[in-house]
Amino acid sequence: MRTPKAILLALAVAAGVLALPGTASAAYSDPLTTTTKQNLVWHATPAAALTALDNALPNVSMNTVVNDPSYTMTGCTAAEKASLPKAPVATKAMCWDADRAGSTAWVPQAITTSGDADNDGKWGDDKIILSGWHGTDELSTSNENRYNDARIQAINYNDPAKPTYRMLYLAVPNSTGSSFSAAEAHMGGMAWYGDKIYVTAVGSTSTAIRVFSTKHILQMTDTTSGAIGKTSSGYAAWTYKYAMMQIGYYSYAGGTCNMASDTAVPCFSSMSLDRSTTPASIVTSEYFKETNLHGRLNRYPMGEDYLLAAGSSGTVTATEAFRSNVGNVQGVLSNNGNWYVAHSSATINGQLWAQTTAKSTSAKCENGTTTACWAMHPEALTYDSSTGLVWSMAEWSTAECSAKNQVCGRSVFAVPLSSLPA
Repeated sequence: MRTPKAILLALAVAAGVLALPGTASAAYSDPLTTTTKQNLVWHATPAAALTALDNALPNVSMNTVVNDPSYTMTGCTAAEKASLPKAPVATKAMCWDADRAGSTAWVPQAITTSGDADNDGKWGDDKIILSGWHGTDELSTSNENRYNDARIQAINYNDPAKPTYRMLYLAVPNSTGSSFSAAEAHMGGMAWYGDKIYVTAVGSTSTAIRVFSTKHILQMTDTTSGAIGKTSSGYAAWTYKYAMMQIGYYSYAGGTCNMASDTAVPCFSSMSLDRSTTPASIVTSEYFKETNLHGRLNRYPMGEDYLLAAGSSGTVTATEAFRSNVGNVQGVLSNNGNWYVAHSSATINGQLWAQTTAKSTSAKCENGTTTACWAMHPEALTYDSSTGLVWSMAEWSTAECSAKNQVCGRSVFAVPLSSLPA
């Protein structure tokens, strides 16, 4: 997400203490406070629709996708390295090929890994990192609105010295499975648990989370048509070779979410998986560009078949809900009772805060003078317990940074969980 911010505001935020209108005591260093929980409702894609598409198209595994790469990750340029965190320091970093690094049609947002999917850290025999991107208006035409179309860039990380990747589209079957359309998702957060891949949807709607399955990755039979769904030549997904089907979604039990209020139904802007709880759980965050609004964090436990635990009516009950005074939250993580939120700024480095109901702390850098030590334009967070690494991404391209007189660029990076503020 992009957030216009004044220079003076950025400097105030850099100090980690920001007096907010009407709430003079609010500061990033304030602990979490409890708040109203937001429940969800499950809606399944008709099983017959998924079966029909599985029968119509080759069904492939995520392992097939990552072992059929079309692009290679690269080392990072000086500008891209400038986006990496100052404290804690990244121990892993890689960057995109030139087309993805400079794309204005697609924007990186979410990240998850096979460390989420399976507790041994691999999916089958492969170490995999999934990067979620959303489409911009540049994709759209007078006949087709493709803003918030969604894709995943599936990275084969078996050899960290030579990572490669393949892109796959996210799609929603129609009620009969005779065709499908593009899934609408801003991709602010993502989690992978078993065969299920969760992504945040879009704001100001009633849809909270879309769920896809690695059991329903389909190989297209038409890779030349500029269309999605059934075509005269087969099935297409905007020339992509693979598309993954939605198997259901969660709506907000309270109705349409409100991106302009911190007391109405919250719009989920990011998410991640917490494997430290029993059962495992999904945690979500809320983003506001307004400095006087404070985002809320919710937790949902896992149930059967790698889906959230739901009652007979399909309702999923949140087990925890907190309010954070950290602003501009782009990423959320929880592990062993600690919450971590990633703040972004339009002008300086972001901040990473560790929070509980007892305290809120952040790393400091530049001789202890600032908490603006996280990545430039940071996005979602994910933790791979098999390696002890927390992964994230930097969003802005080098050209976007240059246009704002900044030195930065897109990157994928990791820091040890043990290095995060306590």
